[in-house]
Amino acid sequence: MGGVHIKRGVYITNCKTFAESLMVERDIEWITRAHVTKVEAGKIHYETLDGTFHELEFDFSMLIPPFAGVGLKGYDKAGADITSQMFAPNGLMRVDADYMPRPYLEWSANDWPKTYQTPGYRNIFSVGIAFAPPHLISRPMQSPNGTPINPAPPRTGMPSAAMAKTVAMSLRDMLNGAEKPTHTASMAEMGAACVASTGSHLLRGTAVTMTVFPVVPDFQKYPEYGRDMELTFGEIGLAGHWMKSLLHYTFIYQAKMRPGWSLLPD
Repeated sequence: MGGVHIKRGVYITNCKTFAESLMVERDIEWITRAHVTKVEAGKIHYETLDGTFHELEFDFSMLIPPFAGVGLKGYDKAGADITSQMFAPNGLMRVDADYMPRPYLEWSANDWPKTYQTPGYRNIFSVGIAFAPPHLISRPMQSPNGTPINPAPPRTGMPSAAMAKTVAMSLRDMLNGAEKPTHTASMAEMGAACVASTGSHLLRGTAVTMTVFPVVPDFQKYPEYGRDMELTFGEIGLAGHWMKSLLHYTFIYQAKMRPGWSLLPD
């Protein structure tokens, strides 16, 4: 997320400094603001924000492609194609967001969906990475060649769980007679936490623990940084590693539906 600031003790620092310091301490080189154009055996081709093209040789790579839909088609009862009505150009499903194109400075937290119901179809909802965001949450960037180079809005993990629970409760109420969704979970009103392992030893392991609130910045409510800095912070240490391990084993326990799994918090 471009432009994120976090609180560490009594200091406010940007995530660029935070992330790069972790890499420097571990002798990891990094390349940012880049777009992969082609992958060959042992070689990655990429373009950087300044419009130049480069190659990088590798022994092992793990690439995450841009979020996109699976190319579903939509048709109404009469057989008319309503794909453009139900899906954004990237194939993700439209929901109750404001998709009116606006310049970056006019983006608002109110643009983001609350119920995740597809307009015009009360029985269709979309959550997590399946719904189409109204726009980025970082300042949009593109190279001189016109290539967009931007981070996608985070919609996995805690935000997905909150959306799914909200939609499930709305569906329950609608099945019991409610005319419209009864619960909301805007990403501009929810927080999220992320724990990233940076070492697995029981006593010397570390992990980065970060929280942001809200996920989607709201500069009307929090003019300086877009977020509540008392609830947006980051730390690294052994406690984070233990927390990551606990979350991992708890998730597996719940997934296997072991005794008492439903009593464990999500």
